[in-house]
Amino acid sequence: MFSKIRFSRQNVLFAVALVAIFFLGFGVTYFSLKVSKIFVKKDLNPVTNFYTNAAPEVIDNTEGVFNILLLGYGGGRHSGGGLTDSIIILHIDTNTKKYALISIPRDLWTQAGRKINAEASVNGFQSVGPALQAITGLPVDNFISVDFTNYSRVIDNLGGIDVDVPNAFTDSFYPITGLENETCGFTENEINEFKAKYSGFELERQFTCRYEKISYSQGPATLSGSEALKFVRSRHGDSDFGRSKRQFAVLAGISKKLISLRSLGKLDSTIDSLSGMVKTDLSMGKIKSLIEIFGDPSAYSRTEIQLTTENVLNEGKSSDGQYILMPKAGMFNFTDIKSYISQNI
Repeated sequence: MFSKIRFSRQNVLFAVALVAIFFLGFGVTYFSLKVSKIFVKKDLNPVTNFYTNAAPEVIDNTEGVFNILLLGYGGGRHSGGGLTDSIIILHIDTNTKKYALISIPRDLWTQAGRKINAEASVNGFQSVGPALQAITGLPVDNFISVDFTNYSRVIDNLGGIDVDVPNAFTDSFYPITGLENETCGFTENEINEFKAKYSGFELERQFTCRYEKISYSQGPATLSGSEALKFVRSRHGDSDFGRSKRQFAVLAGISKKLISLRSLGKLDSTIDSLSGMVKTDLSMGKIKSLIEIFGDPSAYSRTEIQLTTENVLNEGKSSDGQYILMPKAGMFNFTDIKSYISQNI
């Protein structure tokens, strides 16, 4: 069943703050100066001041290394809404002052007999971390998951973002919301013939009225919320590896926009939008402790890691005919993947 883990608005906001600090580029000093204005509302008395009164949790910081799983999923209005099609491990090393964003491809086949992106929809968000540890060798401490349903609102609240499109692509089969079940004028007999002849995407692409064409040129581009959502979710313009690069590009664009705004005029509404999108197992006390442990993010260097067919993966088919990715070292042999990550973080 789909995980029902939820926390109060306060917990969610600080989970968002944690992501913003490291994932979107806020500085701790900047955050500290503004947190009371943004997160501690004036109608709260000292007893309910959730930030200043939160008791920090005792965290074992012996090794100084933390792994937080960031998940993006489609939500209820999308086909396969529980699938986590964006899977990124945020690896933070407070000793070396480095952090890495490690992108895990959605089609990576697991020992459970399913793609890694289906793990959350079967066993809940909290199960993805252990599944990834077996693959990457990184013990995941906590997860933060984001529903793409309201994604465009966040970008629009920022007034759009500027991104550097890594590679030009055209996707002629981007699904139009609300048209998932359109018959496109075909009769029931014709549809049954399609089902007998095709399966998967080959079946879906017969119904061209369900899709629109989107296209992006390489280089700088300004994206609205809806455009940014299409940009990061497009599946048929290049590859899942290309989509991973696009997700990194959007994160960089959000970071630059947040830093450049300065006026904070739209930050409240942005955080409000984010709070409705986030599910996490991070407690408020732990988030407060982590913020103190991490220190100033501006002192950290950043690395982006992708697992692809150019390094540690091969393409293949599952026993039931699904397209999958598996280790070059052999099915379920994740030794090289662990080594590759360890050498590059």
